[in-house]
Amino acid sequence: MEFISRNILFRITMLVIIVFPLVPEAITPYLGLFAGAYFVLYLIRDKEAFRRFKRSVRNFKHAFSTSTYVFILVAFISLFYSMDSAMSFKGVLIYFSAFVFFVLIKYEINRSIYILPLLRAYFLSNILVAVYHIGQILYSEVVQGVPFDALTQVSVMSNAPTLAYFLLIPLFPALTLYILKENARDSRFYMVVVTTALISIFMTGSRIAIIGVFLGLALLSLLYSFKFLIALIPTGLFLILIPIFSRRHSAYFILNKDFGRMTFWKGIILDNKKYIFFGRGINTFSKTFHAYMEGKMPLLNLELVNHAYNAPLEILMELGIIGLIVAVVLSINMIRAIAAYTRSKKATSFFRVAYVGVMVSMIVLLLLNLIDSYIMDPKIVYSVAILLGIMNGDAKFKGINLV
Repeated sequence: MEFISRNILFRITMLVIIVFPLVPEAITPYLGLFAGAYFVLYLIRDKEAFRRFKRSVRNFKHAFSTSTYVFILVAFISLFYSMDSAMSFKGVLIYFSAFVFFVLIKYEINRSIYILPLLRAYFLSNILVAVYHIGQILYSEVVQGVPFDALTQVSVMSNAPTLAYFLLIPLFPALTLYILKENARDSRFYMVVVTTALISIFMTGSRIAIIGVFLGLALLSLLYSFKFLIALIPTGLFLILIPIFSRRHSAYFILNKDFGRMTFWKGIILDNKKYIFFGRGINTFSKTFHAYMEGKMPLLNLELVNHAYNAPLEILMELGIIGLIVAVVLSINMIRAIAAYTRSKKATSFFRVAYVGVMVSMIVLLLLNLIDSYIMDPKIVYSVAILLGIMNGDAKFKGINLV
């Protein structure tokens, strides 16, 4: 039996996709590095694969891949002036390992026999996260007879909003694939993804993630089918009738009784204006936050004490104006690439439909993170890298030109 082969590389990739959300956050980057190390051994062992990889890398002109590489390079450079080199190294490790995993899928695990199982494994990993969360709810409410605590029982994530954002990503592609109904068995599988994700998202009590469900359904109605508008009616009634949601939405921008998000954003920028150009190092926002908040009123969301409440603000404070510009370009290129893929006649109807849903997920994620910053969580970074790796791999194998 060959211990270094493409089939083994595929199995390792499948395993990483299934388990990455289940392991502790600190371990997540090492999964990608492990798969990347095996990929290097595979390239050394298989000379034809190495030549094929060299040709591909030499000729790649895809804007998303290039801007992602530049973003990681800017993050790496920040190590040399970071206010906390150890924290910044962890941040670079997250993005670098996710990019390595993206490259592995794009350039080698991109055959048709691999791509569909990879996407299904991705959905399975999300089912496991949601089912475990639902199990926590049932165990608390039914077995223990105590109210479920949305702040501490958060499946395998670090907090409830991260869990909600994580499950928003597979929700919309699974929903489009369920509507597609290529066959009954697959349709039931995607219905399970949608159902478990929605239950888990609503039970986190995350105000902004629930707004994301509304926003995503509205976008799907414009991009795919007006059927999704019907789903907005029961969802709206649900939010109005259940107090936990209607009550919390009234304080949408409030962090404490006299301290709102706008005040926070303006204050922290003015407090760190001399670092605006280069930032203070990737993954160091928690230190910047603590320095700014010292002596101020505590926030209402005490469990989110290191939270930026704005992804562009966090990038600005960590990587400066240069990093923020690169991040904006990266985001634009990502959406353009997905749009180009969904318009291509070379992609199968299954994947075109799936990536209409992925495009909605990415737009929702980007918009919501204008007033949050969970998009930079390691498991969300990996989730995006996997979905984009699968799409780029299929596009490369089929000769689809992505911008």
